[in-house]
Amino acid sequence: MADRDIHELTGGDSPRVVWLARLGALFLLLEVVVFARWITSDSFRRVMPGPDDGTNMLWVRFWDVLSIGGSIVFVSWVVRKRLREGKLPPVAIVAMAFGLTAWQDPLVNAIRPVFSYNSHFWNFGSWGEFVPGWIENGGMNPQPVFWTLGTYMLFVPANMMAIDACLRWVRRRLPRINRAGLIAIVMVLAFAQDVGGELITLVQGVDRYMWVDGSFSLFAGTNYQFPLYEAFAWGCGVVGLIAIVYCFRDSGDRFFTDRGLDRLKIRRGRTFIRVLALGAVFNVAMTVLFLGYAVVNTHADTTQPTVPSYLHNGMCGLGDNPPCVRDW
Repeated sequence: MADRDIHELTGGDSPRVVWLARLGALFLLLEVVVFARWITSDSFRRVMPGPDDGTNMLWVRFWDVLSIGGSIVFVSWVVRKRLREGKLPPVAIVAMAFGLTAWQDPLVNAIRPVFSYNSHFWNFGSWGEFVPGWIENGGMNPQPVFWTLGTYMLFVPANMMAIDACLRWVRRRLPRINRAGLIAIVMVLAFAQDVGGELITLVQGVDRYMWVDGSFSLFAGTNYQFPLYEAFAWGCGVVGLIAIVYCFRDSGDRFFTDRGLDRLKIRRGRTFIRVLALGAVFNVAMTVLFLGYAVVNTHADTTQPTVPSYLHNGMCGLGDNPPCVRDW
């Protein structure tokens, strides 16, 4: 939207929500371009599991079904709330804003492939190679379609609501606790749920950390190795940040990114502007955290005894595969 138009809509200098929404619109454009290039390319095809057997298909199907069913339940609940109350619940705004960061999911392998999903999941490969500056074959990590949907439409919203409920419980029993204490609780909860959840999926064989820094990882050198710095990056840095934004909204269910929303002269489209503004903050945070995590991955020195083909997926720099080469 042109600066003149924004000025007319707000009746003055653009407020915070508008400036953030502009940045969010750029991230949305980037996401659309990345996904469009992927979908229209020859790379938009399934990464096959390969010859190795042994994966537990029960858990693969369990997560697919849970992701689909849970997403349907969440969307249905949001629609009912919207029809009954005339507005979207704040957790829906968070879910949509977080959806603007979906293009970043493969960035864990931005510099060096260290993580992979089980390619028995229903997938169409990965859009990673269409993110500017990607590495050759670094994008072979197959993105599970249903699980990715579930991340944004089930797991993250459920986490936010659960953490919010925990904080409400704490506030009732410790009414004098300050915001710093509550934030500390959020971070502990986010870290714990990430470690616990990741270890469960590693044992189930639905994903794998193929390289870790052995000095700062659990079960290093085994098939279940887990880098604790991932729990700080994703658990605290991403989930924790989203939880803080969600849990510390004001009495009108407004987030800190919504400042100046009441100055807008328009009524329709405000929700979209809120999503863009919040999405800008999430995107910036995830870019910093994921790229920092990717740099740490350059020091990963420990791998597992075996990496089956359905987790190996032909990614560069693994086993006998060719080294990773940048395309720029």
